[in-house]
Amino acid sequence: MLIALVVLNALYLICSLLFNAELLNFAGADIPLRKLEVLETYSQILAATSMCLLVWRICYRRYQGKGRVLWVWLAASTLVVTPLTWWFQGAAPDWIAEQFPGSLRVSSLYAYVTKKGLLYDSLTIPQIPYKAYKDQGEGKAFIANLGVLMSVQGSYVERIDKNFQGFSAAVFRGYTVRNGDALYERLQETVVPSISDISRAYAQLEGFRAGGIPGSEWRPIKWPNAGADLGYQPTIDEYARSINPGVRTRDALANTTEVRHMAKTKLGPLYVKGMNLLATREQYQAYLPGIADNMAYDVAHTDIHGAEGLNVLKNMWFIPFSLLSGLFFGGISLVVLIISGIEALRSLPGRIRFVRPVAVISIVMLPLVVGNAIVDSPGYRDAFRSLGKQPVVLATVFHWAMSSEAMLYNITRPLLKAE
Repeated sequence: MLIALVVLNALYLICSLLFNAELLNFAGADIPLRKLEVLETYSQILAATSMCLLVWRICYRRYQGKGRVLWVWLAASTLVVTPLTWWFQGAAPDWIAEQFPGSLRVSSLYAYVTKKGLLYDSLTIPQIPYKAYKDQGEGKAFIANLGVLMSVQGSYVERIDKNFQGFSAAVFRGYTVRNGDALYERLQETVVPSISDISRAYAQLEGFRAGGIPGSEWRPIKWPNAGADLGYQPTIDEYARSINPGVRTRDALANTTEVRHMAKTKLGPLYVKGMNLLATREQYQAYLPGIADNMAYDVAHTDIHGAEGLNVLKNMWFIPFSLLSGLFFGGISLVVLIISGIEALRSLPGRIRFVRPVAVISIVMLPLVVGNAIVDSPGYRDAFRSLGKQPVVLATVFHWAMSSEAMLYNITRPLLKAE
């Protein structure tokens, strides 16, 4: 039984390292919420597994040699611990996000934009060597924990707050320039084919109307007030029937209210406002600054107390929470693995009581001894210092977590090819 626990702990540690490395890889990119939901499921599985291994070891030590009683306790503890850990790991990030005061929600929004700027090379924080470590553990851990850092240490937030919309515009200009080809390709793949479908349907209706064929009547869509949602997604036929009769060119048709509404639903209003939907790639380039300004305006006017603000919080806090949780459960598993291995050998029974504190101290101290080039940089100490209002203990915990995550990623990446 003890040997089985040792093997299971070792397998858990390997899976935990894989998950944390992959999580840090995801941290170096824009993450949609649906991807976060998948990662959340994996983190719940790992957390539940770790707690089960810990409880199983406690049951083994207490009921060793009692046969059926041991197996009953193992089954009962599994039935209790698994759902509780699963629930806590899934509910805690949402609960934390909902309890955030307004000031910390604003900090998370600023961190969201800062992260995009760093990822797309449109922002540089002086004397922080992020670019040099962008693809290494130090850079990925820094990006992963940026939401926490800017929430608990507000000096950089204070700088951004002076002109957040201008800061956002500079960041999104870099984003649109770097992703211009991808944005144009998305326009061509999702909007232009639908314009062609609407054009064909409209031409057919116009032909029927000219011939006096019944069933081709004009049926305008009842558009809601500005800013309100239509409430449903019209079909190609409904769009075509709603367009005023007499439109004769494709360009004029592409500029109708119906076609522009279709484009907004597919791309979002930020990518459509003021744009010629049939623009060539060269013409499209001229719209990129406007798209960036629209995005900056939208972000600067985010309702931090509404659903959008909550989504930003989840995006910026889920990964730091999951990584810290993974370090905690992985640390427990490592201590259990060390103790179980020594007990299995049974060569040092008198010294087993010293193993636990030595293992815990080693796990805590090793990342601090190894250090982190970004955390130790003068630019970091200047940009992410406490203003006397933020929780210093939480900042200290995440400084240690960043060093631990960077160290583990740098060890894991060559072995598991996580990149």
